[in-house]
Amino acid sequence: MRQVNFRALRSVHPLIACAVLGILYLLLVSIFPANADSMTQYGWSSTEYHTIYLMIVIPMVATWFAAFYGYNWVRSYAKSIENTAEGDSYRQLANGVGWLALSLPVPTIASLILNSIANAHPGFHASAIIISNYIALILPLFAFAVIGNAARMLTATASIRISLAGARSVIFMFVLLGVAFCYLILKHFDLGSPASNNNPYFMPIWIMLLTIIVPYLYAWFVGLLAAYEFSVLATKTRGVLFSQALKLFALGLVTVIGSSIVLEYISSAAPRSGHLELNGRLLATYVFRIAAGIGFLLIAQGARRLRKIEEV
Repeated sequence: MRQVNFRALRSVHPLIACAVLGILYLLLVSIFPANADSMTQYGWSSTEYHTIYLMIVIPMVATWFAAFYGYNWVRSYAKSIENTAEGDSYRQLANGVGWLALSLPVPTIASLILNSIANAHPGFHASAIIISNYIALILPLFAFAVIGNAARMLTATASIRISLAGARSVIFMFVLLGVAFCYLILKHFDLGSPASNNNPYFMPIWIMLLTIIVPYLYAWFVGLLAAYEFSVLATKTRGVLFSQALKLFALGLVTVIGSSIVLEYISSAAPRSGHLELNGRLLATYVFRIAAGIGFLLIAQGARRLRKIEEV
């Protein structure tokens, strides 16, 4: 993992990349044909559909800027200490935060494009749902793996070990998440026909288990453990100013990881329909996207303070 080249993330300024993605998404929302099912369900005209859709997604795009702003400051701090003992660890952390920031816009834009194709070609609907689910999985999975690696490197450098009680708490939370997640997904399947595609995910249960459920559970365990390790690191760091900055950074990271897990939970446990729905799932998605945006702003503030300490 330490040898992975992240030039693609470093070649463009994060806020410029986010602006391009945001403008692209708003443009696609404006020009793509309205979904017939949504217009029929809510009695909207095409103009009303696009207007409401834009009103919904503009705040979402704002959380993308918060995410890329946070990544930019972590990257800046990592660069300022690249020649220190912790330099490689924070570079890894910056990369992980960058991939986590990308996990907000990329699946959203991809899903919009795929579902628009499915609107014009109904036979593509199942493929659009399947591909959207995998895209939503891959980036957070990779991000949590990188962040988890960075957390282990930092705690090892500081000679910090997590307590048995802390480890048990992480495992207990993971088990609760995992059991509930499996239940919410498996209830949509006919368990008597494990090879059947007749379900909202359009995949046999054994493929869903091996390629969706297990990777998500792995990602969540790594993410929860990383969040706990950073919390411990922040509380045991010496120096008042450095400790305060690191605690702010750790709080933001815990918020982002927790919100990301819940967002993945919502997007997978509640099957995708492929069209706009004004329901509790949309509201929950909004709440936790805003929470993730706040977490990224806390990360940015913590990284900014750490950078100022290094400059003194």
